[in-house]
Amino acid sequence: MNSNLLILFAIALESGGIAGLMSDLPLQAALPGYLLAHALACLALTVVILPLLPARYRGQPLLTTLFLFSLQFAIPFIGSLGVFVGILLALYLPRSTREMPWQEMDIPELPFQPVDMDLQVIYSEGGLRQVLREAQSPDKRLKALLATRQMDDRTGIEILREALKDPTDDVRLLAYSMLEQKEKTLAERARKLQAAMAKASDIDSVVLRRRLAQVWWEMAYLGLAQGGLRQYYLNNARTLLLELTERRSQHNDWRLLGRVELALNDIDAAEAAFNAALDAGSPAEVILPYQAEVAFLQRDFQRVRYYLATCPRNRIHPANRPIMEAWL
Repeated sequence: MNSNLLILFAIALESGGIAGLMSDLPLQAALPGYLLAHALACLALTVVILPLLPARYRGQPLLTTLFLFSLQFAIPFIGSLGVFVGILLALYLPRSTREMPWQEMDIPELPFQPVDMDLQVIYSEGGLRQVLREAQSPDKRLKALLATRQMDDRTGIEILREALKDPTDDVRLLAYSMLEQKEKTLAERARKLQAAMAKASDIDSVVLRRRLAQVWWEMAYLGLAQGGLRQYYLNNARTLLLELTERRSQHNDWRLLGRVELALNDIDAAEAAFNAALDAGSPAEVILPYQAEVAFLQRDFQRVRYYLATCPRNRIHPANRPIMEAWL
């Protein structure tokens, strides 16, 4: 059917519906008649408007048709007029100028002025500590705190704790808020695990206990907890790990238990846990450095050299290489 005829048909239906609604007919008869005429008019105009849309909007004809029909039906007369005029304006009055997404710059003449490195924050641990200690500008110290987000959590938290002693309120408040956010994240994770453990089956609870023990350990290891609270987290982790090693022994559980015992200064229990981890199949290059640490705390320096010398050189962790070079 011709588009012009459809437009005239829609106008006639809309006008007839409005005339019937304003006549002396009872509302129970006039309202359904108007709604039917209005729906047919919206459908006719939708058929006219749909081919005018750009191709990317016609990829889903059913959804596009439903959208156009709903928009017109929800706003009698004005909705149809607005949709129709809006599409015609977009088609025949396109934007004449487009905003350039970049700015052209001339090639600078050499020698070009280099960046002042004194204004840049050094993202190494020593550099950030130096900025916090020696920088006179609070803005530079604030930038140094924000740069800790690019570091590993333990090092970043140590720097944030040092910033709690800063003389400027803004620096102290930022350090405190960043520490609090990290602690809240782990505390919320622990809370969810505890809630899941209360509903979990006996088999599923093993995995949840292991995850919860790792969260408790992380709270203490990262330095988010101090004093009695740190002791509380470590004891919680030890209790869970002892339960896991008694039920379903895995070498990772023994290794984490050994680290917890070391943090609690129970050297003999740590040594037993690391030995059990090796017996359970843990890689030697993972456990031997911990055994060397235990031997050092026991002041058995001969065994320290023995454990370090036994470590496979090609699989040793990079952080342990300086220790091996110093002892061997």
